[in-house]
Amino acid sequence: MKHTANTRSYFCLALIGALVTVAACELSPTGNSEKLDADAGPDQIVPLDESFSLRATAKGGLNPYHFRWSLEDQPEESTYELTDANTNALLEVDPLSVNGRYLFRVLVSDRSGQSNASFAQVLVGGDLEITATSEDSLRLVGESTQLNSVLDSDSSGFSELTHEWTVINGEAEFDDPSIANPQVTIMSADTVRLRVSVSGEENGIERFGLQDVFVVGVEDTTPQVIIDNTGGVEGRIIVELLTDVAPNTCANFLRYVDSGYYNGIIWHRIVPDFVVQTGNFERFNEEVREKPGKREEIESEADNGFSNLRTAIAMALRGTNANSASNQFFINLGDNSGLDDGNPPFTVFARVVDGMEVADKISTLETGAPGTMNEQPNDDVIMTVSRAEIEIPTSPPDDIRVVDSNGMEDADSNGMDDADTNGMEDVDSNGMDEPETVTTTVTTSVPLQIIGDTVELLASIDNEPEGATYSWTTSNGMATITDAGAKETTATIDSNDSIVFKFEVRGPDDELLATGEQVVVGVPSALPRVIIENGGDVVGDITLELLTEDAPATCANFLRYVDSGFYEGILWHRVVENFVIQMGGYRRDADTDALVRTEGIRDPIMSEANNGNSNERGTVAFALRGQDADSATSEIFINLVDNPNLDNGPPPFTVFARVVRGLDIVDEIGSVKTGFDGSNSDVPDDDIVINLIRRVDP
Repeated sequence: MKHTANTRSYFCLALIGALVTVAACELSPTGNSEKLDADAGPDQIVPLDESFSLRATAKGGLNPYHFRWSLEDQPEESTYELTDANTNALLEVDPLSVNGRYLFRVLVSDRSGQSNASFAQVLVGGDLEITATSEDSLRLVGESTQLNSVLDSDSSGFSELTHEWTVINGEAEFDDPSIANPQVTIMSADTVRLRVSVSGEENGIERFGLQDVFVVGVEDTTPQVIIDNTGGVEGRIIVELLTDVAPNTCANFLRYVDSGYYNGIIWHRIVPDFVVQTGNFERFNEEVREKPGKREEIESEADNGFSNLRTAIAMALRGTNANSASNQFFINLGDNSGLDDGNPPFTVFARVVDGMEVADKISTLETGAPGTMNEQPNDDVIMTVSRAEIEIPTSPPDDIRVVDSNGMEDADSNGMDDADTNGMEDVDSNGMDEPETVTTTVTTSVPLQIIGDTVELLASIDNEPEGATYSWTTSNGMATITDAGAKETTATIDSNDSIVFKFEVRGPDDELLATGEQVVVGVPSALPRVIIENGGDVVGDITLELLTEDAPATCANFLRYVDSGFYEGILWHRVVENFVIQMGGYRRDADTDALVRTEGIRDPIMSEANNGNSNERGTVAFALRGQDADSATSEIFINLVDNPNLDNGPPPFTVFARVVRGLDIVDEIGSVKTGFDGSNSDVPDDDIVINLIRRVDP
């Protein structure tokens, strides 16, 4: 585009294909040479998140010409900066992620001293802001998904809107490409790029916008990816993706693979016996830098039935944000199941099915050379990553599914599913149907009650026989039961303890048919207190005041652990500076000195979040598993600073107590040095032990 000297014009968008011109700025020709004339090239419309180039030309003056590009204007929300590679006639611009007008300027100078500037305007997404999405981010070849396109502003002022969907990369078929919300069938196993163009006339002015949508096609639900390694370690790692349980994470990963983004990336982090990590660093001009082209972060798909066990692959995260996965991923070298339900939980989306010995070899490289990141290998291991065109035969992969404590899923200890040892279902040894089993379910009106107040006790009985008798008794505390021989009765709480109410059903011959029990926690007031006595590297007491009116079930759960002695000998096993200190699930094994899970953890409880209390400094909340708000068991944390982001999540964390004395001890724990202990991170280097945790006597 030729720009006339000594004029300046403002920008407007007149027609779809007719973008305005901006005048070149002439700067003092010298000598008798022909006047230098610069041209920044044509104005452009480009989609969001698509790279593009600008090419400047010059005539007149005296060769050689020197070029320097700058970005003169951009949308308010955009913070894009040009790289140092802006001194060539050709300017390569990385994808822009904010709609709007960008104004680029090129300054051309020659050896005679003349300078001349010219401008090029780029409209990202056009001037009509639209949002385009796909119902599914990943589909099997031959499967369809719904596309959606909507204006981001009121469309009532348009006389007519037209839509046109096209395939930019890959293969796909639309049922009707001229509507806003067509169905599309994916026809190729790659990243299919679909573009919608929307145009219309508003108040006599033609408006235009476009947006791209990506759907990743796969041949089957467990596609394979090949990671070829060269440099410090050579060898191939074959990866199998778990698209059924983590479709969006797999789609995100495959988009990076299909674009070639991972080619040339190095394994930048090694933690022996823990992980090897990669995804966004490359060697550039002899220096290691973050590779440009990182896309937006994605939402977590943790707690999907697969665990961070050896061979499992998960996305790396930023801080405690579970929804911060982008381009980095890691291979688990050992049993890191503690990452499944941490804060944050890490999404397993793939597993190594061949070449795990290559990952192990990478993990043995020396790290920490001067001028490198602490855990960066001294010798670069460089990746080339691609999809497997045909399935590569591998040995059976390691099982990385989450299973229960005895390794059985829905089966008894002899490996039989819902059947007796003869393989028969619901039949006794004589082939006769067994009598129906009597069962009882016991409930109470409240989980926690102030001493002197009354609770309701209820028993529901299945297959109740005629002539049955009932009895209520108590243990581990004191209570006065109104009618101990009734199915439904009341009881007055008489002690500051976890009171167990037991219920029995007996037949006419006094045979015990069924039992049930329920716990009600007695407290002296609505704000009972608990003291945590700490020893080891940090000595001192922390006093908590419980908020029983706002979180009664959560407080009852905590006090039951306290009353049982569960927390004695527990470690403060996680410390994150300026965030939280956490305890409740780990202790030191006396024989192996390893950090091990504590036995005796009860079933999770229902969330009582959003109860009017925020995760402010000094408040106490229960840790959760993944994004499951109803997964609190025994682990608690104390907020070192205000963490209001934990209030709403996902998931939201239930505040149930606050520190009323000993916040200095909390801060001292929060400042200790930490590191890795086995598969656990953020563990204090020196143990801080909870010697005793007890109620404060009223």
